[in-house]
Amino acid sequence: MTIDTSTDAGRAMALHDRYPTLDQVVDAAGFLAARHPHLCTLRRVGSSTSGQPLLLLSVGHAPHHTLVVAGAHADEPLGGATIVELAHRAVSDASLTAACTWDFLLCLDPDGTRLAEGASHHPSSLSGYFAHFFRPSAEEQPEWAPSYGVMMPETQALLHLIKSLRPFLQCSLHNNDVGGAFIEITRDVPGLAEQVAKSAADLGIPVQAGFFDAFHWDSPGPGVFVIPPPEEGERWAARPEDVGAITWHAPREYGGTTLVAEVPRWVSGRLADPAPLTDPTRSVTALADQLRQRTAALSQILTAAEPHLTGVDSPLLRGVQLHMAVCTPTADAWDPRIVQPGAQPLPPMTRARYASMEMVANRVPLRAAGMLQRALAPMAAAQPLRADLQELINDWCALCEDSFEGAWLPVARQVEQNIATILAAIDLARTR
Repeated sequence: MTIDTSTDAGRAMALHDRYPTLDQVVDAAGFLAARHPHLCTLRRVGSSTSGQPLLLLSVGHAPHHTLVVAGAHADEPLGGATIVELAHRAVSDASLTAACTWDFLLCLDPDGTRLAEGASHHPSSLSGYFAHFFRPSAEEQPEWAPSYGVMMPETQALLHLIKSLRPFLQCSLHNNDVGGAFIEITRDVPGLAEQVAKSAADLGIPVQAGFFDAFHWDSPGPGVFVIPPPEEGERWAARPEDVGAITWHAPREYGGTTLVAEVPRWVSGRLADPAPLTDPTRSVTALADQLRQRTAALSQILTAAEPHLTGVDSPLLRGVQLHMAVCTPTADAWDPRIVQPGAQPLPPMTRARYASMEMVANRVPLRAAGMLQRALAPMAAAQPLRADLQELINDWCALCEDSFEGAWLPVARQVEQNIATILAAIDLARTR
């Protein structure tokens, strides 16, 4: 199918191979609500931390609801692009609105998204992407903040929506940098793995067979990872005293399922290779050492930058601190020379799993470098440090490109994979 080009958001995708901005997504939703008032409503359902509106576009009047959430991670604009196109299809295809009412949360984190939008305009360059990168610290990410004991206004709005709509399916739309397509889901939906693989094959996207965060999760098929349930006794309500798990579990209280869709910007077949890794001990040890070396290089620049950052407390700097804080513990967890009592061992190492780890070792220092460079941008005296950071970004991106041979996946195909996954999940979940 082709992307609708009646809005600036659609034209950005179809004609310019770019993600639409948040403003373009909002304008497209307003266009649909004005053109189809009998089918669509656009309403404010909350406010961000800074007071920006959280907007919900609802399409249809069926008794059962599908909640589609975009912008949960500030650096992942594919969700907004998917919502625009899927909403256009819903208003023109009666079978879609017969299946369910579509509730599209246009952006869960508009504050962070506006800080990250620069990276969306450099799709052809990995170095351009990371040089403009932004992702908030974990306790400032609406889906994850509750697991840190924080209830953001964005989180409260999302939980209130889930409580009022009781969706049988919540789709949280995400967007990885280099790799393949995969999903995380709160319960196994038989047949979904095959549908994800089929649409990915049709679109020329590898199915990711290794995902570092899910090394110890159940996987009913390639590219499908089942999110472990919350601890016994945990439950969800939109009250601070009930925090303790990520918002993906909230629909469980009403019998619903959450699907987290991941589609890459750049595709790489390395993350789809299930073959055993030759000499995993040597490879993983070298990877841990690489991560430590890059952490040390960044730490040296961060120390030199401290006089320029005295008294500075910005989202960019907090993001740097988060990413720097995980580097050494991650390297130690991987390193077979370090014994960590009680820690889960790494699973049998396939090429895909190792590639997933290698991408983490590339991604985390690059994110920190990009955000630190941006945090130093207003400070004239810090420009030599920014030049040093840009040199690291260029060098590390070149090595990453050589290793992964990633090919840019056109935005329209990224959107199609998301839509195919969502529609398959709705069809299969409703028959359960």
